[in-house]
Amino acid sequence: MPAFFGPLLRFLIASLVAGAAAASSPAQDDAASRREAIEMMYPVMISALEARNFGRARNICDQAIIWEPQNPVHHYNLACIEAQTGGTRLPYAMGALDLAIALGFNEVDHLKTDPDLKPLHGDPRFADLVRKATYNATVGAAMDAITIPAAPASSRPTSAPAVDVEKPAPAAFNHGIPVGLYFMTRYQTSTRTLEKGAWYFAPDGRVYQNLEYGFSKDDLTGHAGPRGTAAAEDSMLVVTWADGKKTTGNVEREGTGFLWDMGIFTAVRAFEDVSDVAGIYEGGESLSFGDNRAAASRRLELRADGTFSWAGVSFVGPTPQASRLSTGDNDASKGRWQLSGYSLILTDEKGAVLRRIIFPSDDEKKAVKPDRMFFGGMIYKRQL
Repeated sequence: MPAFFGPLLRFLIASLVAGAAAASSPAQDDAASRREAIEMMYPVMISALEARNFGRARNICDQAIIWEPQNPVHHYNLACIEAQTGGTRLPYAMGALDLAIALGFNEVDHLKTDPDLKPLHGDPRFADLVRKATYNATVGAAMDAITIPAAPASSRPTSAPAVDVEKPAPAAFNHGIPVGLYFMTRYQTSTRTLEKGAWYFAPDGRVYQNLEYGFSKDDLTGHAGPRGTAAAEDSMLVVTWADGKKTTGNVEREGTGFLWDMGIFTAVRAFEDVSDVAGIYEGGESLSFGDNRAAASRRLELRADGTFSWAGVSFVGPTPQASRLSTGDNDASKGRWQLSGYSLILTDEKGAVLRRIIFPSDDEKKAVKPDRMFFGGMIYKRQL
């Protein structure tokens, strides 16, 4: 039996039994039954790997990933299976290991000594993944040791409602399919405009184009833009959209991003500190059709005291999801702003709330960071 699978199986079974014991409501029955099924599947998967029946082991591990896509253990095991398969499967092994570590895998000693991963040791990226896993372990220990006292009631902000915003999955590739949040840009020759938007590739294979709000279950369920399911076919990425149409193209990876369907997909990060967001920004959109051109400019000021003013727009709608923008020369909004992960939450003087995805989109040639930001489907440039 491979060195890591034995202890891993015992750990997994203990975790699954504990999770099943805690499941008492009907809403948890399905999750508990899946954990029980995984517990029964793992010995079969191990036996298949020992017999070098890699196809069967892979199928079982893939099923575990479908049921628990955020569990780094399953992705680690898939890396072991692919590494032992060898040959053309080695890149898949590296991708699965990368995703496992991105999801929080931090068993550094296992990672360095596991004989199943020995075929990957010659790849210079393996040492980098060991460093990332070490970082996970170090940060996890440090966070466990920190106790954060509750803030006094008088100091808690009241300018905007609390919003439960989940983080996106870390940018990575899994079986040739991208995972994570990406800023997409694509030049449209017909209109001579630059298309841009936030694309989210969820760990379960679903794709959300022009995502607006966030990454929680409710946000993704309520997504009004195009959505589909991604699949890898050799070097091709195929997205089957909800209307049945398919988009197919070669994937060319570039660092943490990739090229696909004539678009450039760049992995994005959240603002590191709320103070980085404060500033005055100008945003613009242009449309070109022959000799007819139109442009719309928006001036957004996010002040350090938590107040904002936004020229050319007004809020429409009673809820964060329903709120939209009305534009006009005489429109203007002001109120208070709040940063929560990848979301900027604006509450105007009438209490209307607008929440949209935000992230820095810097020009590396500029000394000022952030030089630009993406917010509400538009790129805003910081004014000095």
